[in-house]
Amino acid sequence: MHEYSLVQAMFDQMEGIVAAQHARSVRRVRVRIGSLAGVDPTLFRTAYEVFRIKTFCDEAPLEIQEDASDALMLEQLELEVA
Repeated sequence: MHEYSLVQAMFDQMEGIVAAQHARSVRRVRVRIGSLAGVDPTLFRTAYEVFRIKTFCDEAPLEIQEDASDALMLEQLELEVA
């Protein structure tokens, strides 16, 4: 269940980026989840789907890249700017 708190922290980080870039919304989110990070990619995706409703990510699909590291990283945001 800690995936939900990780996604909440990611949304906090994205909110700062959206505000700094004066973006209207996020069009795509890409994260990297290492197999040694202790994060279940399926649960992370489920948490993302719950959190994105009626937010700046409402229509943004989540792309997860998995590797053999211990990283959990917000790799890329595709923004829609005014």
